[in-house]
Amino acid sequence: MPAMRAHAGTEIFRVLGQKMLVHYHRPAGREGQRFPTVLFLHGFPGSEKSSDVQRALMARGVASVAPSFLGAWGSGGKYRFTTLVPQARAALRAARKLPYVDPKRIAVYGFSMGGWTALNLAALEPALKAVVAVAPCGGPEMIGPQNRSFLAHLSKPLNAPAPAALELDFQRAMRRFDPALAVPCVSAPLLLIHGDEDETIPPAISKRYAAIAGKRGKLVVLRGADHGFLDCREKLKRLASDWLAARV
Repeated sequence: MPAMRAHAGTEIFRVLGQKMLVHYHRPAGREGQRFPTVLFLHGFPGSEKSSDVQRALMARGVASVAPSFLGAWGSGGKYRFTTLVPQARAALRAARKLPYVDPKRIAVYGFSMGGWTALNLAALEPALKAVVAVAPCGGPEMIGPQNRSFLAHLSKPLNAPAPAALELDFQRAMRRFDPALAVPCVSAPLLLIHGDEDETIPPAISKRYAAIAGKRGKLVVLRGADHGFLDCREKLKRLASDWLAARV
């Protein structure tokens, strides 16, 4: 038997002066072993944790570190779109220092708003080994009259600003961190996954990012999948975990 059994737990990082809860999965292995690791970035509001993908990776010897953004799911502070990329960079720095993480073998996986964050993070962190963006949010094209009601509804579980302030913050983030401008700066292999029945974020957004990425990018459109991929989880889990395990 390995000296260490597989284990899941919670770390606490300090990010932007606030407490950030970070859930992790560590594979079985030798005492003191450092594992290739994937940083998981959740969407908005973050009820989908992609735990199935994390556990599939753990079974293949890959650890995962999954922060809850500030203001979300037990982390301190306020949820703000404009701070997601700085938060992800801070979480990445902290993850590199964990005793079970190989700091030279880290990839990132992001879902929806987390995919948006992952693309921007990868543009700033060239040492990342791979990037998976699942149904990533767009940039300025996401700004519209529906934003306030949509954001107000989804932000109910979060510690977030009032709807008007959150809408303004969203607009600023979409303009400041446009993934279409980040993708050309991503040097790591990039996998984009989108459902062809996604009514929240149009599949055309991932298609555009794939075209910008060129040979560095790969796009997979899952037939019959909506934004949550609830009817296609097995396909998504297998696709993402196989791709990441081969590259991290």
